[in-house]
Amino acid sequence: MSYLLSLQTLAQTLRQATADHHWPMVQRIDGDIAQLLGEIQGKALNTAEQQALEHLQRIHRQAREYCMGQLEIIEAKMARSVRNREGATAYAAFMDTEDLR
Repeated sequence: MSYLLSLQTLAQTLRQATADHHWPMVQRIDGDIAQLLGEIQGKALNTAEQQALEHLQRIHRQAREYCMGQLEIIEAKMARSVRNREGATAYAAFMDTEDLR
């Protein structure tokens, strides 16, 4: 597969995997990108390949920012869940002591 096609394919699949919230796929594609970047390091790219690389970099940056935003959302939900569980446990303990009276 040519570098141009590889760069274009990775950009497209990364965008789609991110949109689909398919995190294992995003992680796999990230590894594929790292591997490809290792292969092309130091090689002269033609104009189309350079543009495809720049496009992939933009998509990768957007995916990273989106993932960080999703992480913040998940962390907030988990913290809220812990708080709710602690509150429910305290309420249940209070009700149990009320029932004993």
